[in-house]
Amino acid sequence: MTISRRKLEYAWHTFAFVLLTGAFVPLWRQMALGGVDPGEGDPVQRFFLAVAYLGVGLLVFHPRRALAVARRGWPVWMLVGWALFSTLWSVTPDITFRRGIAATLGALYGLLLAVRYRPEEVLRMLGWALAIVTLASLIAIVLIPDWAVMSGLHEGAWRGVLFHKNAFGRIMVLAWIVFQAQIGLAKNGRALWWRMLQMIAILLVIGSRSAGALVLLMFAVATIVLLRVWRSLPQLLRPAVGSLAFAFALPGALLLPELLEAALGLLGKDLTLTGRIPLWLLLIPLALERPLLGYGYGAFWLGESGPSATVWALTWDAPHAHNGFLDLWLEIGIVGAIFGALLLIIPLVRIALHVTSGLRLIKFIFLFFIFFLFANMAESVLLVSGLGKAIYWVLISYFVPASQLYLTPNRNSR
Repeated sequence: MTISRRKLEYAWHTFAFVLLTGAFVPLWRQMALGGVDPGEGDPVQRFFLAVAYLGVGLLVFHPRRALAVARRGWPVWMLVGWALFSTLWSVTPDITFRRGIAATLGALYGLLLAVRYRPEEVLRMLGWALAIVTLASLIAIVLIPDWAVMSGLHEGAWRGVLFHKNAFGRIMVLAWIVFQAQIGLAKNGRALWWRMLQMIAILLVIGSRSAGALVLLMFAVATIVLLRVWRSLPQLLRPAVGSLAFAFALPGALLLPELLEAALGLLGKDLTLTGRIPLWLLLIPLALERPLLGYGYGAFWLGESGPSATVWALTWDAPHAHNGFLDLWLEIGIVGAIFGALLLIIPLVRIALHVTSGLRLIKFIFLFFIFFLFANMAESVLLVSGLGKAIYWVLISYFVPASQLYLTPNRNSR
């Protein structure tokens, strides 16, 4: 029995997605070889990142199509281009250039996916990759808890086959969202399989003890419920209901701190978000020292040898700002932060206008952008190209042009 070329491609991209989630390799690197210097980086992880991006070479066979799709994803190239351009003023130009190339490869991989595959195909490959990570994590927690369960400060928190509980919880929320989409697309009784995986993902989110992941999961569920309610409303009632919701939003925002404090208390957290707010207050003056251009892409968080030395001396050894937009401001200035905001807002608005249209997968794409937007509020996952977070950059680089192609009348003509 011969295996078709297309199936081999699916298998390869599924393997690449597993690597990009940060499964297996960073945990093995951490447990077997110890820590990594923030400035030097990790050659082991760079090798596996290069392996994941090998498929980018296929773009040479589709030059015209690639150029046409890239034009539709101009916000991606505007942001990654500005990051590379920051080499000119970076405090560490060599690191900025190296990390800029990694970000460019991630964007090119997203472009390759948009050139060659429909959203249904990418979702299928992503679903199987996350199924592997989910089941492998569950097995690891049961059989090798010395690796899969954290010790020390986060004693007892599950991290599965990832290196940290927060990264694990966030990936499991993404898995839940993808499995939810797969349930709607499933044929031949496979919906039960995806429902089972979805329940396991919820269990693993809870076991991770990641407050951020739990909040993301609640936002995802609430978004799905609201979309279903909205679609059930008669067309004439939607403007009135939308206006009423907006009217209640303002007083609700005034009560948000008290509600948030109560909710975080149940999760063992407080309004400082485990020290994030003091960290942000410390970082803002440093950002204001170079407000327009920043310190250079990837050049701020270099431990004690970079601009982050001040932060490390006054607070915990933070590896990033725990806020994607603040990190963009620090690294590539207000200009870069604006580019990052446009990258998310433009496609999100476009997709929101069609979310109740009944187009297949549009709800998933909308939900992914909502997930990604909120994930950036407490973590730095925008334009981050290392293993573990590269999956988000690749998916954003894919969905920005692919969503526009999907919404055009000739979207199925490829």
